[in-house]
Amino acid sequence: MIPAIKAFIVAIAIICLAAGTSHGAVINVSPTDNYTKIEGANPGDEVIIAPGTYAFRVYLTKQAGATNPIFIHAQNPTNPPVWDFGTNLVDNAPGSYTAGDRARGGWQFSGAQNYTLSGIVFRNCRNAAKDCGGIRYYETTSNLFIKNCYFISNDVGMTGGTQDSQATVEFCEFNANGNTNAPASAPTHNIYIYGGYLTMRYCFLHDSVQGQNFHIRCRVATLEYNWFARAANYEGDLMSDDDFTSSGPYSQTLILRGNVIVQNSSPGNHSQVIAIFNDESTPNLTMNVQVLYNTFVGAYGSSQFVHLSNADGTPMNAQISDNIIYDTTVPYYIESAPAGSASGVNNWMPMNATPGTLSNSVQTAAPGFLNPAAKDYHLAAGSACIGQANPSVYGLPGKEYFYNEATNLMWRPRAAARDIGAFESASTNKPVGPYDAFAQPALNVTLPSGLTNALLSWPLFAQDFQLMETSALTSPWSAAAAAYSTNASNVNATVEINSSAQFLRLQNSEQ
Repeated sequence: MIPAIKAFIVAIAIICLAAGTSHGAVINVSPTDNYTKIEGANPGDEVIIAPGTYAFRVYLTKQAGATNPIFIHAQNPTNPPVWDFGTNLVDNAPGSYTAGDRARGGWQFSGAQNYTLSGIVFRNCRNAAKDCGGIRYYETTSNLFIKNCYFISNDVGMTGGTQDSQATVEFCEFNANGNTNAPASAPTHNIYIYGGYLTMRYCFLHDSVQGQNFHIRCRVATLEYNWFARAANYEGDLMSDDDFTSSGPYSQTLILRGNVIVQNSSPGNHSQVIAIFNDESTPNLTMNVQVLYNTFVGAYGSSQFVHLSNADGTPMNAQISDNIIYDTTVPYYIESAPAGSASGVNNWMPMNATPGTLSNSVQTAAPGFLNPAAKDYHLAAGSACIGQANPSVYGLPGKEYFYNEATNLMWRPRAAARDIGAFESASTNKPVGPYDAFAQPALNVTLPSGLTNALLSWPLFAQDFQLMETSALTSPWSAAAAAYSTNASNVNATVEINSSAQFLRLQNSEQ
């Protein structure tokens, strides 16, 4: 008898809200309260903040667990609470933390673990040193999740990060953060992350006041499915982690996947767009950048899309594949060729661009945007980018930003990874916003004629999901013994058919 294979689809959101996992207290905060209630929240507690304006500092240090996080959120996301210090410097605002760095953030997370923050506005967080973030996290803060927050007119939108810190930022907008009074030797940015690990998705970062939209010193930073626009200086960079203290060896990696990057028409530094630079002269350091399926819309004509600034001999590697690199003739530039390398395939670039070591480039008069005058950079019918991507590269996009600068802070499943750039022309799925349920991947099962193995597949947008198995629904689930592969539209897994019953399901690997 042929053993039955039963595939169960388990809808597990990327983020489990504390309301579904905790059993602690519910703490209500109103504008008449101070920092005490928020800072007093314990693992498993839910803090609900009422609409209104707040002007006190918050300092959070609790170490919650993954199954009992501390969940802090707006009572009404459509009428969010606003942390606005006005003209008062954060140095002088009330708060429990009194150390010399008390003004480095309107909210600070120090050694905190498993906090989820949602639906808060941070405005006018400024200090005497001109380096105050709306949020600052540091001292091994980990599993910090920030969702649907708005950062505007702060010295820095978000800052912090140390060696082992980790933060995930989704559905957030960073607008006009920076301080032109900050010294040129220590400029301000929309975000400035000093180290650790950062993931940023579905965000809108635009119009930085002084420096870059993103200034990153992380060990690994993954910026995917975001919209970056009109940085005052140049769009962003990876620079050396200043927490490195020994002789190494060290490695840092910046991953840019599925983003839209729109250059300022008059940037402070028009020579480059994305820069990689060992500005701390850290010895024994290798720096890497992976640039996959992005859409870059230039304004200057000859800006270096990726600049490996390694005149000092720092080893640097760039992988540049399946991007639209529009309105520049320089897809990359390496200062010291013996110490740097650039590789990649199937990028679109103008006909007068110089591909260099990038192979199989698509070079036509225009990429075929749907309506560039309206900042709609989806692909029109007949675009030279349609069907021209190379899906054999590692790190295929399963999602795409939705939709433009006016309709933002959402994503949708990408239909496939066959088109060059951040958007797939065949995508028609509904968008997912910050409070929508995660799109549920379908698990398909095929039994080949040999009946010794089963082929399972699910969409690329669920690449974070893992195939789990059990022999009985009352038994524990464990990772299935499977051989995984991807193609332009699916994740595939081949599993051996056992003589006993098998039950399979998809589960997000982060859960």
